[in-house]
Amino acid sequence: MRILYLYIFREHIFPFFMSLGMILSLFILNIVMKMMTTFVGKDLDLLVIIEFFYLSMGWILALAVPMSVLVASLMAYGRLSQDNEWSVMQSSGISVYQVMAPSLIASILLSWGMIFFHNNILPEMNHKSKIIKTSITRKKPLAVIEPGIFITDIPGYVIKAESVDHVNSELHKVILIESSKTGKERNTITADKGKLIYDQAIKRYRITLTDGEIANLDPQKPEGYFRSKFTKMELTKEVAGVDFEVQDKNYYGDREKSADSLSAKIERLKARKASPLLIAQVEVEYHKKYALSIACIVMVLIGAPLGLMSGRGGIGASATMSILIFMIYWFFLISGEDLADRGKVDPVIAMWSANAVIGLLGIVLVRYASRGVKISFSWIGASLEYILVKLRIKAK
Repeated sequence: MRILYLYIFREHIFPFFMSLGMILSLFILNIVMKMMTTFVGKDLDLLVIIEFFYLSMGWILALAVPMSVLVASLMAYGRLSQDNEWSVMQSSGISVYQVMAPSLIASILLSWGMIFFHNNILPEMNHKSKIIKTSITRKKPLAVIEPGIFITDIPGYVIKAESVDHVNSELHKVILIESSKTGKERNTITADKGKLIYDQAIKRYRITLTDGEIANLDPQKPEGYFRSKFTKMELTKEVAGVDFEVQDKNYYGDREKSADSLSAKIERLKARKASPLLIAQVEVEYHKKYALSIACIVMVLIGAPLGLMSGRGGIGASATMSILIFMIYWFFLISGEDLADRGKVDPVIAMWSANAVIGLLGIVLVRYASRGVKISFSWIGASLEYILVKLRIKAK
């Protein structure tokens, strides 16, 4: 059996790392496309950009590993079934549980490693990534401004510009909303042109607006509304800690803490009789660390029997099935997190329902696989073909 276990384990290695590389590449490409306008041509240090993308790998890896486990299981066991090796094993008296044993053991070890990653590596990567993004926003404020979109990254202001000139640090057709310190009054400023820079000497943002109008409104005193035009206006905003150097800060968000730190925070909140909604939001982050880690085991539970029953070990079939399964898993996870954050569902149920649903489905499929039941996914192609035919008919 040792030889068989090693053989099955080796069958997983190439599909796992291949799918991990592909998934990481797709996620990174997605980030590059999203952040392209933020980084390119805006005089940001290349090392800062590289470090930002490196730190972004943390949360990507947390999602990519369970999905890679699923793809590897589908491909490895699908190939065993496709080449009739699974049939030979069955005729030799080897059960499905024995065939799945090596991948389950490997997934348990991998889950333990992911728990360590979620508690000791990912929080610090998230923390440093946040600091770098904040530093970019503060020191290169135009880097976060997108034409035609209201931006709230500049503390104290909501800014919109129809066009942005990064060479001259100029904004055109500017709308700037500034709240008072009390939060009651609100100034809305419109201008034909503006400049937004960070003044290193005084540690402040400097906003210069020309040819515009300022409107002041106090919602509690509508009769006090007034408007006035100006030729030139200059505003400054003090901001502390703008260096690019990633250093330890006193404040860590919930996604930047280990499970032990989150557990301690939950106890403190309960002792202070804090809002149940606030406690639930922290509990969501606590349980998410373990739920995503245990997902490695769950993906083997459903991937192995599906591979054996489908008899298809190619990358195309495996990728299609894994995407469908992971979409279901992700739907339960994201919707559960949203409901728990709003206090609609208990955090434990919200974070573990995805594992429970997929895991139970996997256990059922293991039972069917042990009886030699086969499953065909040809209906998916047939359904797609039927839909396409109907669409062509309607188009005519």
